[in-house]
Amino acid sequence: MNNQARDLLAQFEDQVASDGFIGRADRFMTQIDRLVHDSLATGDFLQPPDPFRGDAPDAPSDDSTYYRMFWRLFDRTPASMIQGFAIPLRRILAKRIFKHCGDGVIIHHNVLFSNGANISLGDGVLVNRYSMLDDRGDIDVGSYVLLSAGITIETHTHPFDNFNRPIAYAGRGESPVRIGSNTVIGYNAVVMAGTTIGVRAIVGANSVVTKDVPDYTVVGGVPAAFIKEIPPTGRDPVREALESGEGWKDPRLPD
Repeated sequence: MNNQARDLLAQFEDQVASDGFIGRADRFMTQIDRLVHDSLATGDFLQPPDPFRGDAPDAPSDDSTYYRMFWRLFDRTPASMIQGFAIPLRRILAKRIFKHCGDGVIIHHNVLFSNGANISLGDGVLVNRYSMLDDRGDIDVGSYVLLSAGITIETHTHPFDNFNRPIAYAGRGESPVRIGSNTVIGYNAVVMAGTTIGVRAIVGANSVVTKDVPDYTVVGGVPAAFIKEIPPTGRDPVREALESGEGWKDPRLPD
């Protein structure tokens, strides 16, 4: 922590303890604005050590840290609500931060991710607002997947067999999540670490996926259970187009 941040916290603690903060919040917020400005100007975002890593070393900071933190700050500005500007801006950032970001990806406001480097999004993916992508392990999402608002994708677990440490502090185990193309993950659903969801599957709202979901299958509930199959009665032209490598294009969009 740099001296500027340390002094601000010490000042804040003293003023709150003595109730001297009342009537001074405007001045304190001005100082915080200066701290944010300096972080943007220098790239020093005061990343704290990770107490939950167990024996693993802290992840080194790199240029993607700056872009990730800028993304989070931008999403707390009024400009983040100007969709015609904010969505292309996030797409530019995603192409820089993520392992892969396909064409036409739409990411709405207040989407969080752990570091971004383990996220792969195919073409036409929509990630709706207030979603959490825990990409400590790989998250591989096919094309034209709808990740509804408030969803969570987890890729790590905490071991519970180390009795020398509290469970949360014993480190992490990573397990990737795979989501097939043309799939819908419903509102507020949770996809747990290590699961694979097939092509053109549907996960119901508020469900918790704890095991693999086959292609063309609807699941729902806690934990998510089989509801029904919706297989194609003939060809599946969207799947054929995606698997051929030619891709599928929305005919309403310009070339």
